[in-house]
Amino acid sequence: MSKLQRGAVGAADPARGRFRSYLLGAVKHFLADYRKAAGRCKRGGGMTPVSLDAAEEAPEPLDAIDAGATVPDAWFDREWAFTVMARSLRAVEEEFKAVGKVAQFDCLKPWLVGATEALSQADAARQLGLNEGAVKVAIHRLRQRFRSVVRAEIAQTLTESGDLEGELRYLIEVLAST
Repeated sequence: MSKLQRGAVGAADPARGRFRSYLLGAVKHFLADYRKAAGRCKRGGGMTPVSLDAAEEAPEPLDAIDAGATVPDAWFDREWAFTVMARSLRAVEEEFKAVGKVAQFDCLKPWLVGATEALSQADAARQLGLNEGAVKVAIHRLRQRFRSVVRAEIAQTLTESGDLEGELRYLIEVLAST
């Protein structure tokens, strides 16, 4: 039985490293145990044997699955970074919904996600009925709020003395490499 199945997530020791690293190790051990259990069945693990001579007659080549392959750490880190960003974006959107500014959030969201080539600040100002200066200030405030929500999201995974700045730098590094 793996740590994940036993519910041992609470046993993570902050002094030994990052929680994300603990989760990655737990997932790797879980997958290794799963592969080991799947391979325990006698005579091919319940698979129908295929003759090597039949491969000449087979319409498609046989695919061999590498049972020893593991999920790359980079994939895990990239998914972590995307999850942090998505949760933060949803939280800011919910804040705007709560105060009735959904249209403003929808109009200014491209400046958070980097999709501003289709919309200029002047277009956004016309769309929102504001002047360009007000839109620039609104974008600045939206980015500040987004940054603080990202920080809070990451801080949830750290201890009191956790290295928040290091985690933020790592988040930026992971996002920059995608």
